[in-house]
Amino acid sequence: MKKLIPWLLAVVVFQLCIYLYLDRVLLVPAVSSVTQKAIGSDGASKLPSYDSSYLAEVSKDWVKIYSVKDNSVVNQVDIGDTEKLTYFSWLPDRNIALAGISKPGTKGTICTLKPLNMITDSHPFEPSITGLSKDAEIADVAFSPDINVVYIQVKSRNSSSIYRTDANNNLTKVENTPSAIGRIANLKSEDALLYDSINTGRIYLVDKNGRKQVSPGDGSQYALIGTDKEDNIYIARLSGSKTGSKTSGKTGASKESSSQNDNGQLAEAILVGKMDGDFSPLQQAGLPYPAEFIRVGFDGKLLLK
Repeated sequence: MKKLIPWLLAVVVFQLCIYLYLDRVLLVPAVSSVTQKAIGSDGASKLPSYDSSYLAEVSKDWVKIYSVKDNSVVNQVDIGDTEKLTYFSWLPDRNIALAGISKPGTKGTICTLKPLNMITDSHPFEPSITGLSKDAEIADVAFSPDINVVYIQVKSRNSSSIYRTDANNNLTKVENTPSAIGRIANLKSEDALLYDSINTGRIYLVDKNGRKQVSPGDGSQYALIGTDKEDNIYIARLSGSKTGSKTSGKTGASKESSSQNDNGQLAEAILVGKMDGDFSPLQQAGLPYPAEFIRVGFDGKLLLK
């Protein structure tokens, strides 16, 4: 009998390993790796938090956030009949989500950014921008976790405005920005906003010292890609630029075999630099590629989607 005990224990351990494999690997539902989405379809999207501890199920009618540990709903936002969910994202380094909601008000549309905090039970400030045009919506958000500053991009047709909130819950409009803005980003360790001008093809940085151009002044046109956790800034040099034919580090699809997007904005090279404007090219496969589909992760990894 004593000789059988080790064998029985081995069988039990083996069966337990099979169960854990089935439960934790094969039977886990597949979820999208996308953490940011403009909401426009009736179907629900499943978006995991940065460490996959939570899963957000997002539709036009509601946002439900589940704890992956026990599959329970820990937060829910219902979208009213007159409201529209236009933006949702998880923060890249903590379990906080941001939802952008538009609704009609007595004096124009109201756009509200609603934080969903999985870390504490507190009720954070929900910045609301009032008096906007009928089709206004939150299109993008840039968040500096180290200094608790949030920039909100509100779009209406082809026009953009940028608003800023801080730790004191002050909501202000960022002045002297162009109406045609492609993308916004910010530095993580200090209060500095980045945006690109669609009309000029230049990228600007706004901080306490004012506004300055950070993209190279070489006659080329550039689009903002984003920033990483080390405050590196990623930009794309666009096709048709003055120096486009001299792009270095270009591999993958050729210019002739690539199809341009509606705006003809193909990225022919990706550059990385700092706020002082000192940029250098990166070796990146798959270029030329539509700039609007290129992202950079919190860890600095480039994503072509």
